[in-house]
Order: sequence, then C-alpha cells, then structure tokens
Amino acid sequence: MERVVLAFSKDETAEKIRRMLDGSGYEVYAVCRSKAELLRSVADIDDVLIIMGYKLPDGVVDDVFEDLREGQKILSIVKPERESEIYNEDIFVVTLPLNRQLLIKSIETFVGIIERQKHRVKRTPEEVKIINDAKAYLMEKHMMTEEKAHRFIQKRSMDTGSKFIDTARAILNI
Repeated sequence: MERVVLAFSKDETAEKIRRMLDGSGYEVYAVCRSKAELLRSVADIDDVLIIMGYKLPDGVVDDVFEDLREGQKILSIVKPERESEIYNEDIFVVTLPLNRQLLIKSIETFVGIIERQKHRVKRTPEEVKIINDAKAYLMEKHMMTEEKAHRFIQKRSMDTGSKFIDTARAILNI
C-alpha cells in the first residue's frame, strides 16, 4: 500500500502533507477537498491509504470510513481534543503537532499492522475450541479470569517458542 490519497478541506494543509511525503516512497495519487470527491477518487482502488483530517465539508472521518471498501484504510491527523471523537477503532489516529518524521513513521506503523493482519492465519473451529477449552481449564483449576488465562497461554508460548495453539494443546495434554 504505497498509494496515498490526501483529503483535507484546506489546500494549504494538503500541500504541507504532500511536501512531507516527498521522497518517502509514498505516491500521492490524488488530493480531495470533500467526502464526495474522495469517494469518487478511490472508487476503483482496492489498496489505498487515505490521509485526512477530522472533518471534510460533507462528513467526518467516521462517516468516510463507513463508505470505504476493504483494503481502503484511513490515517486521520487531528487536534488532540478531537482524538476521542473518532469512534472507529480501524482508523489510525495521529495527533498534532506533526512533523515529517512522525508522519512517515506513523504510516509505516499503520501499513505494517495492515500487512500483518493480511498474513495472519485464521484459526480453524477445532483450534478455537482447543484454545477455549485450555482457557476454561485454567479458569477452573487456577481461578484465572479469561483474560489472565489467555495471557498465561500467550506468555508460555512465547517463553517456550511454540505456537499458541500448541501451548493450548499441551495444557490440555492432547
């Protein structure tokens, strides 16, 4: 995901962000000033990162996100007091003040998260049952909460270098 679309109501803001991205390897595909223009610009693009502020003249960042397709992601640059007004957890939020280094690092972090999610292997229903059974065993025998049981399995698998599912199997002796 190296293609970027900027969406800001002020041209000066979009130009500042564009200059910060110069030479970073992220291509600014389009600059939009409204939600409608943005949605038209990304209609045929599957893998795109939209960088926008909190609000466009015809919608806020949460509204824009609801109208996107899979593979289209948003990084929102906002004033600190606006951060709590963004409700969707899939929107990556960066608060002002912003410099080039912070912007590039934020994009790299966000893109890295997206790539890891794409490559994450889905668990089979059998594996989910084994994990849930291992947690239930730990909860019953060792009086753990579900969260503590999950963290116990996670830590044990990291300490032993084994997969989460293999650690759950070992707890159940299967």
